[in-house]
Amino acid sequence: MKFTSTTMKTALGAAGIAAVTLLAPTASAAPAIEGFGISQNLISGPMTTAYTVSNLQPSTIAIPGYTPKGTLYQADITARSEAGTVTPLVSNFVARGPNGQNYRVITKPVAAPNGLNPAPIPQGQESTGTLYFDVTGAPPNGVAYNDGLQDVLIWTSNVPGTSPEEPSTAPGQLPSPVPPNSPAHT
Repeated sequence: MKFTSTTMKTALGAAGIAAVTLLAPTASAAPAIEGFGISQNLISGPMTTAYTVSNLQPSTIAIPGYTPKGTLYQADITARSEAGTVTPLVSNFVARGPNGQNYRVITKPVAAPNGLNPAPIPQGQESTGTLYFDVTGAPPNGVAYNDGLQDVLIWTSNVPGTSPEEPSTAPGQLPSPVPPNSPAHT
């Protein structure tokens, strides 16, 4: 088969378009925000992990080989494979204070007692455990799953629609920061 200059230009053009498409930034969706105890799906291609985080509270446990710099907090977690074999990414969880301060999950120097096992979970199966956080500032009121660039899932005690002044929103939907036709708070 003989390649012509038109064939080569077409191939190079297609490769250029493919490269631009792959390297173009993707629009990020707002994170799903739910109350503690509500399951949220993390979808990654053909795989879906349903995470449920609950019971964020101060902890009385001692983690062997780890000396907290602040107050140790813990949260219960369940990871369930809804589609495919999934691997929980324990290190992507952070506890968050009302001031926005993040506290990374403790994963080193050793695995925490009763921690969520990071082993693969076959479809239809689940793994439960505990996440531990070293809180060195304001007490946390939420836990987030952050993919390294942005929050994807958030569980909080401050769920929109739980106070009489604030309108309710559908699960996973963020409330509008300022209702239409109303003045902004200053």
